[in-house]
Amino acid sequence: MNDRSLEQSNIDIISLDLGSFLAGELPFQIIDVAREVLDRKIEEGQLRGAFVQGFGRDLHMHLSTYNGDLQQADSLSVSSQAALAAGLKALEEAQAMGLGSAEAEKISSLPPHTQATVLNLRSLNFPYTERGAEPIFVAKAINASWGFFNRGLFNLFFNPDKGSGRRIEGNDFLGIVESIEDLKSNKPEVRTFEFAPGYVNDMIALIADADEWRLSRVYAVRGKFGEGKLSEEPAAAVSGSVDPVLIGRSQSGLPAIGEFTQAAGEFFFAPGGENGHYRVGLMPASFQEAHTLSSSPGTARVVAYAYQSYDRGRIPSEKDVVDVFAQNRAETSRVQREAARLISHMVSHDRFEPYLNPTAAEECALRELEKLKGRFETIPEPDGLIEATNQRVSFTLSDIKADSGGKVGHTSPPNHFRSVAEASLQEAKALKLIHGTSELIEVGDDGHLLMSHAKGADNNEIHLFAYRTFFRQVWVAETLGYKWYGLGQDLVGEASAGSTTEELANLTDEFMELLEEALPAAERRQVDRLKEAYREWKGGKGKGHKPLEVFSGNVSGQGPGFAELPLMGAGRIGLLAMDKTGPSAFNLPIWWSLNRAHRDGSLRRHIEKTGGKGVVIEIWDVENHKRGFLDLETEHLSIQNLLGAIEKLNIKRIWSRTAEEWDPARTQESLEEILLAASTEKLAVITGGEYRGKDDPVLLAVEPLAQALNLFMRDRFYLTQGDGRGSHFMFPTPLAFQDAIATINSRAVAVSAWITMDTSGEIRGFHDEFADPIYEAARDRAYELNKAIWDAQGGNFIPVGVGSSKVEQSYPLAQTLARITAADSEFVSKRTVSHVAPEELVGT
Repeated sequence: MNDRSLEQSNIDIISLDLGSFLAGELPFQIIDVAREVLDRKIEEGQLRGAFVQGFGRDLHMHLSTYNGDLQQADSLSVSSQAALAAGLKALEEAQAMGLGSAEAEKISSLPPHTQATVLNLRSLNFPYTERGAEPIFVAKAINASWGFFNRGLFNLFFNPDKGSGRRIEGNDFLGIVESIEDLKSNKPEVRTFEFAPGYVNDMIALIADADEWRLSRVYAVRGKFGEGKLSEEPAAAVSGSVDPVLIGRSQSGLPAIGEFTQAAGEFFFAPGGENGHYRVGLMPASFQEAHTLSSSPGTARVVAYAYQSYDRGRIPSEKDVVDVFAQNRAETSRVQREAARLISHMVSHDRFEPYLNPTAAEECALRELEKLKGRFETIPEPDGLIEATNQRVSFTLSDIKADSGGKVGHTSPPNHFRSVAEASLQEAKALKLIHGTSELIEVGDDGHLLMSHAKGADNNEIHLFAYRTFFRQVWVAETLGYKWYGLGQDLVGEASAGSTTEELANLTDEFMELLEEALPAAERRQVDRLKEAYREWKGGKGKGHKPLEVFSGNVSGQGPGFAELPLMGAGRIGLLAMDKTGPSAFNLPIWWSLNRAHRDGSLRRHIEKTGGKGVVIEIWDVENHKRGFLDLETEHLSIQNLLGAIEKLNIKRIWSRTAEEWDPARTQESLEEILLAASTEKLAVITGGEYRGKDDPVLLAVEPLAQALNLFMRDRFYLTQGDGRGSHFMFPTPLAFQDAIATINSRAVAVSAWITMDTSGEIRGFHDEFADPIYEAARDRAYELNKAIWDAQGGNFIPVGVGSSKVEQSYPLAQTLARITAADSEFVSKRTVSHVAPEELVGT
């Protein structure tokens, strides 16, 4: 050892899972026994200090050594062996008390390396050269996982909105980031990257996804601490697969103790729960609270302590080790209440994302699909089920929608789009293609054509009419030289390739006459330009316009979305539509509403009118263009497991079942009425039945289901992917149609309507449901909780921010991550983080 290392002290935090072998929490008596073992090690000169607690299921041992005492011995090995001896003695005491399980009795006869493995020994080594004043801060997150502390560490050292050390003292830091996949796999070489000041954006691209990357070490590079010999020692470190531990040094060029406390106690969501598969919320806890086993789902109890190191690593008496969150009970209680409120909303997602992380949700769905092998088949075209349904009904209600362009960004459609659509609808009515009543709806930047007709669902004439209508909007804009944002962005696809806008719009004399009457004043003054362009095209003189390449940031090449409900007769139909979300936004609301309507009997009363005996869910595997049919009553759990993977599987339709018993082999003979239809796929005329990405969804539903959906939006809160750039999880705010524009924060928005149909299939009423003042409380809740969760996650960290697999591929995040993590990346770390297997620490 060199002189410098001889002057170093070490903190080794060793955790042993004793609780799994005991019937409950760790008794104080066995903790005292472990403490006695370690006190003897101090007397023998092996350790400088020992602080022992029972936190959750762990015997938590904070041990300190001084290299000058150890000579050539390794600190972490010395501490691990001492800790294992203390843990075994504690287990022996538990057995004497009659608390140990049969498995606990066998542990004493195992070799040390096996004992370490069985007790899940986890360690953190933290070397430091003691300064004149050396405050040490430690936090442990119970029920958390690998990357839990990413957000807290980022706030503490890199976030300019937190703390004042960077501004007042000129401090700056370097972060070391490790691959969690490599850590889990125990790879001998873990991918490790370092980010110096000025590269925080690159670092956050990794650590915001705390399922994949862990911010493991922080070093000072500027300021009192970073410009001396101590700069090679970590300012903070994190370790642990389950119940991870954070340790840091404080003051004099490093964050103050109060700033550490804020970072460890301020709320955020991060990975945790069973196998680290969930999003758990930070709940500050005192020693007493952390000692007690908790069954609160979705909760990571963070216990913290601090002390002043002295005499080269000694720990003061237990009375002078500060129980951080027991100090100011008034403040801690307030933070705990707010944490409990936010956690309750996350837990309410149950087996759905984002409470369940995407990988776990998809693995669960894939296991379920394997069980249902053969039940999911390629979606036929034409669809015999739909054709048979069309034969049984009187008329069909269709909502076909597209984002053809926005006034400024993705806000609302240009003024003339409505007039163009009105002219097109008038032409369709005159041709008897659709019935005499229709509605034009605008939801954010999407325009919806709501119309009834006798053509049935999935009808090419109806779809082609809507397709042409949207291209007519584009043609007017192009001809007049307007540069609307994302013009025609939902219309660029295989069907439009190589064609001119005029051809795709199918311009006619009748449409041009109706258009002149319908146009707003500003465009009517330019109608001669439109007429001239039409004459030139019709006469074969004009070159025509090619559909513009999409220049907006969102997904392109998808085509309009649609929901169609074939109907038996008159009644009230509900519509729910969203902007700044994807089809996955409907999974949880539909599932919750379906179960509610089933439980309260309203759905059964409805289906019994047409001889219905049960309910069947049509689920689409959107990536593979397959579908399966599952019975609500007999396959309830399977449906939930599938729908939890919200980006992979979506509800397309809900059907009534006429057969007394569900037989998947006789699906076609068993299904009768479509109770709900959602825009899971794209307009067939554009994509040939192929699903191509996200969509701002719409659904139509019979009254019992629509009523339950409205109640969900009124009384509940959930998170779905969408928002600005489609890259955040937020709650879609229920709004009146006139307010349904994402403005201040570009949040997702939702609208609802009741549509009254008469016996002839005409629309006789259209009621804006969310305009009712009864939804004011829901709006307040949405704004408040969206902001609280956004602030907690900084707009970037999961589960508000999303990982690279969920970000739109037109954004450069995927390329950024590839650049950062390449083998020859400039960020490959020059510093190594030591990872020693437990069996190596304690010997054989």
